[in-house]
Amino acid sequence: MKKKIEICKMKAGDIKTGFGNPRKISQKKLDELSESMINLGDFGIYIIDEHDNIIGGNQRLKVVLNKFGPDTELDCKRLIGYTKAELRAINIKDNTHAGEWDLESLADWTADLNIDLGISEIKEEPEERSIPEMELIRYEKYDYVLIACRSELDYNDLVRRLGIEGRKVSISKRKINARAIWYDKMEATIVPNSELKKLENEHQSNSDKQAGEDTKRTEKCSEEAENEE
Repeated sequence: MKKKIEICKMKAGDIKTGFGNPRKISQKKLDELSESMINLGDFGIYIIDEHDNIIGGNQRLKVVLNKFGPDTELDCKRLIGYTKAELRAINIKDNTHAGEWDLESLADWTADLNIDLGISEIKEEPEERSIPEMELIRYEKYDYVLIACRSELDYNDLVRRLGIEGRKVSISKRKINARAIWYDKMEATIVPNSELKKLENEHQSNSDKQAGEDTKRTEKCSEEAENEE
C-alpha cells in the first residue's frame, strides 16, 4: 500500500490508545503540560494510524481527555500504509518534549529498527566508565553477531572456548539470557571452514607421518635387539 498522510478531525474520545508508547511522564511534568495547554492552547497536531490509534501526542491526549473532555475535536494527521515498525519509529521521533524515556520499553521498541533516531541524551550511567566484561548500558548501541547452538552441550562448549563463562549481559526487560566479550579479548581463534579443513588435513598428515616414523623406529629397535641376540 502506498504511504499517504491525511489531515482530519477526530473527537478525543474516539482516538484509541492501544498501539502503546515507550514514553512516560511524571505527574509533575503532566501538570506542567496541562497548565501550558490551558494557558497557551493546544498548538500541536495529533498523529494517528489508519485504525485511529494515537502515534504522536499521547501525553497531550491525556490532558485533553482530563481537562477538556472526550468530545473535544482535535486536528490529526492520519498515517496510511505505514508498517508497525515505521509507526514506532515515528512515535520515537515525535517524542522530543514533555516526559522522559521509559528505557525498558524503548529497548523493546527499537530492537528491530535500523533507523537513526537521533536520541543522544540518555544519562543512566556516568559518562566515564570501564567495561571489562562489556556490560550493556541501556540503549547503548553495539554491533552483535549471533551464534546459535543446537544443544546445551554445544552452548556450554562455545562459552568455554570463547572464554565468557560467568559473563552475563542484560539486553532488555524481555530477560534474554546473553553473554558478551570484546572481540579482541576472545580466547578462541575464529578460522574459516576452508582453512579449518586444511589445518585438519595437515594435522592428520603430520599424525600419519609421526605414526609412520614411530613404526619404523620400533621396527629398527626390534631388528637391533634381534641382531644383539
